[in-house]
Amino acid sequence: MKKYLLRWVFLGVGLLLTITLFFIFKVKKTNTVCTDFNIEYHRKQEPLISKSQIADYLRKDSIQFIGLQGKDIDLASVEKSLNKNDFIQEAHCYLAMNGNLQLVIHQKTPILRVIPLGKPGYYLDKNGKKFPLSLLYTPDVKVATGFINTSLHKKLYTFTSYVNQSDFWKPFIEQIFVRPNGDIIFTTQMGGHEVVVGDNNRLEQKLDKLMRFYQKASSNLGWETYREINIKYRDQVICKK
Repeated sequence: MKKYLLRWVFLGVGLLLTITLFFIFKVKKTNTVCTDFNIEYHRKQEPLISKSQIADYLRKDSIQFIGLQGKDIDLASVEKSLNKNDFIQEAHCYLAMNGNLQLVIHQKTPILRVIPLGKPGYYLDKNGKKFPLSLLYTPDVKVATGFINTSLHKKLYTFTSYVNQSDFWKPFIEQIFVRPNGDIIFTTQMGGHEVVVGDNNRLEQKLDKLMRFYQKASSNLGWETYREINIKYRDQVICKK
């Protein structure tokens, strides 16, 4: 019985001590002046935006926290501002034990780099949204060039998303190009030819048809025989030498 009571006494004392320390550290954090901030990139992503760029961005958005006590820092406003940044998908912030601000940054995930003719380049992210190129890091993603405008973003996003899910087509397709009529074409890592896809209608069937053609051509003339392979038409593969 005494051992049972002692166990509950020790548990109660431990719980009381934990709660007391929690409030001590909480009061310390909220009363400590913030002198700096740190960044933690989600899943250790390569930074597309630097600490100094984030500091400049927040300053221009009239977000202040350096020199303030923790209790005076509006964490919700910091998060709201960061979530509007072109490179950031989602941001969370909290006060570290030393009173400084800790930012957890989940950056946007690019899947395609778009380089329209005569216009600045940009990325499409995994949600199909446009965001600018980074000066810090160039992700290894597919590149699309040619006669591209915003009306073609959905088409390019759908095509790239489909290709990226394939263990064969993702490494096989080298670069994407859009013709003036809006047709999607791509160059290949092997064979040195162009493939005309057209639009995304029947995309799976088109690429399956191309695969069957490759299997047949490899035992006959070879892939490098043709300059262009057109698969945009139903039940046809049109080749140009």
